[in-house]
Amino acid sequence: MTEMTENILAEIKESEIVLADGKIYKLPPRNVNTLAALEEAFDCSLDKLMEKFEKRQASAFRLLLFTLLKQNYPELTLEGVGELVPIDKLAEISEIIAKALS
Repeated sequence: MTEMTENILAEIKESEIVLADGKIYKLPPRNVNTLAALEEAFDCSLDKLMEKFEKRQASAFRLLLFTLLKQNYPELTLEGVGELVPIDKLAEISEIIAKALS
């Protein structure tokens, strides 16, 4: 493995969020599979996906979080994820997810 490849791989990290149940959830690392899962879930390209979030739709946020979490937590449901995000924590969790995906 080259030094450049080692440096890139060393930068890939999982982010963590704490949801309403008090449990720590790990978001998957940024990679092509994560991006592809988001495109598939929303049936659109990533640039169109970003437009959905500019409108601040709760349904889009819930689907985004569900899609990210289901890789590590296949037992979660879409509605279950929605119950784990209280309205007063929505902005905070959104910020964590945005940092994880940037």
